Amino acid sequence: MTDLSSIVREYQEAPLPALVARDEIIRSLPSPQRFNLVEIVTGMRRSGKTFYLFQKMKQLLEAGVPRERMLHFNFADDRLSPTDPYIMDNVLNEYWRQAPKARERGAYLFLDEVQEADQWQGFCQRVAEMEQVTLVVTGSSSKLSSDEIATQFRGRSHSHEMLPLSFREYCRFAGVERIDIDRGAAPQMQTQLEGMFDRYLTEGGFPGVQNKRAEDRIELLQGYVRDVVARDVADRFGREDIRLANQFALYGLRNTACEFSINGLVEAMKELGYKMYWEKASRLVTLLEQAFLFFEVPEYAVSLKPQSTALPKVYAIDPGITYAVSRANQQDIGKRFETAVFLELRRRLAGRRIDTLTSYTVPDASRHKVDFLLGDALASEPYALMQVSLTLENERTRAREVGSLAAAMSATRLARGTIITLREEDRFEIDEGTIEVVPAWKWFLTSELP
Repeated sequence: MTDLSSIVREYQEAPLPALVARDEIIRSLPSPQRFNLVEIVTGMRRSGKTFYLFQKMKQLLEAGVPRERMLHFNFADDRLSPTDPYIMDNVLNEYWRQAPKARERGAYLFLDEVQEADQWQGFCQRVAEMEQVTLVVTGSSSKLSSDEIATQFRGRSHSHEMLPLSFREYCRFAGVERIDIDRGAAPQMQTQLEGMFDRYLTEGGFPGVQNKRAEDRIELLQGYVRDVVARDVADRFGREDIRLANQFALYGLRNTACEFSINGLVEAMKELGYKMYWEKASRLVTLLEQAFLFFEVPEYAVSLKPQSTALPKVYAIDPGITYAVSRANQQDIGKRFETAVFLELRRRLAGRRIDTLTSYTVPDASRHKVDFLLGDALASEPYALMQVSLTLENERTRAREVGSLAAAMSATRLARGTIITLREEDRFEIDEGTIEVVPAWKWFLTSELP
């Protein structure tokens, strides 16, 4: 086994890799001092958390911070002893020996995959309180779920969610610089962006599959799903049920942008021959959500106690991963389009209260449905209503989408609604107010909420 001092030195001397900058999720990184909050970057495996740490290190270097005052270390390194209960302490002490000035002046610690080490929560909290450090950690499993973090850190941490590439970042990775949307786009650029968005709905936003051949991309994304189930779910659910966990993961990803019923899922699994009961299914769904494979979006409710009959909708972590795991006869670009809109809204609403993003059903006999409602009835935040539709060219589709939005505008007393389409752009008045039709490339490249 490689000597620990050599491993730490190797991390210290390793040059930072070339990278394409991601949009910031840590808005402000404090200077090293005692009692700093622990900055925790969570997200699905392969979503870009490690390279985001490199991005922060590069920014510090450009600001004049010496490299010796930064430690990046990955606790998933296979050279580490799996039986060492004090591996995190041993790594940090070795770093202090090699860079004593960092301990005196304050250090920036970037620790990857901390869930691989025992008692990582206690270590992080103790170091943040006792040492002059800025501590940024990453993790991928349910051990870094919001419930676990709240229990272990008791308000001494700040979580940041890393999703796969947004469309803006996807363009950046493809070498297309961001354009000034407010000033419009030339016809040639608009056509290029439309084509890129079409590909985004198929290729998705995982950084490691960008610019890969279609066959390789699909194989890699399918492997990501198996890896998450094997490493982040099976340990807590039971390895004897790993086949069942894989089936649950595929069910959630393939049914993205659909209503999600655990009772329906139980019945579907029973038809496949699995022994299943509701509590077991609910536990597995929770673990898959905590591993960031998919998210549930509740139905809007004005009461503190949500309606028990309202089914949530489920959205996959990435439209590309849904494409990769779905059968040929299950491909639905409309559902992947709606998924991409959901993920963008989730990015833009980071830091807001829970349940700020919901679906909405008009509470009357019509039961008109709107894909997304932003805001909540128990606070003073303004609402926004949004529909997602590939096209409004078909008169029946247009009547359905506009009619549902109009009914929702009337019920919520909003004077404005938005329909996001693939290509079309329009603005028109109805009795209830104004409806804006926005093409996807333009909406995704703006930074404002609707």
